[in-house]
Amino acid sequence: MTAEHPGLPVVAVAHSTGGLVLALWLDRRRARGEVAPVAALVLNSPWFDLQGTPVQRGPVTQALRVLAKVRPMRTLPPLPTTYGHSIHVSGAGEWEFDLAWKPLAGFPVTVGWLNAIRRAHARLHRGLDVGVPSLILRSERTHFAKTYSAEDARADTVLDVRQIARWAGCLGGETTIVPIHDARHDVFLSVPEVRKQAYDRLDAWLRDHALPG
Repeated sequence: MTAEHPGLPVVAVAHSTGGLVLALWLDRRRARGEVAPVAALVLNSPWFDLQGTPVQRGPVTQALRVLAKVRPMRTLPPLPTTYGHSIHVSGAGEWEFDLAWKPLAGFPVTVGWLNAIRRAHARLHRGLDVGVPSLILRSERTHFAKTYSAEDARADTVLDVRQIARWAGCLGGETTIVPIHDARHDVFLSVPEVRKQAYDRLDAWLRDHALPG
């Protein structure tokens, strides 16, 4: 990509789990003095903590550490299909995508994988330094449900947005957090007027930082 557009800064963009992974990757690059050509980070509803209360998260995390040593490939119960139903044309959404590549309930989650995610959460919570300005877009509210309702089209049905707000400061450096009213988990897959708002906020942030939009 940089070869096709020589001299232009790179804006790294990621969603959900990818937001967690990309933040850790940039922190490692910064530690090695290799941040360039990345000039900015844009995270779309990044997964910064495990859903649930602190009382629930503690025992779950400890159990994962033990099980990951003996049964790392054990699969966990599937997630509800409410989010997939809200975005795909087979349900209430407007987006058509290959369900073999992105099933409505997501792919099976293994103990070993979720344990690795919890280790990544812990690293984030200790504080990172991604080395570039960061923009974090998220919904204003969360709505967890096992069955679909119209409310699912205008809320994050996957992550707790309060956790995103709480841990965004752990990225280090300049961080801008923008709640988007009525946004879905993927803010850019929200209903048309909402995703326009998200793109407008993104464009304004890129202009403020003299970055290509």
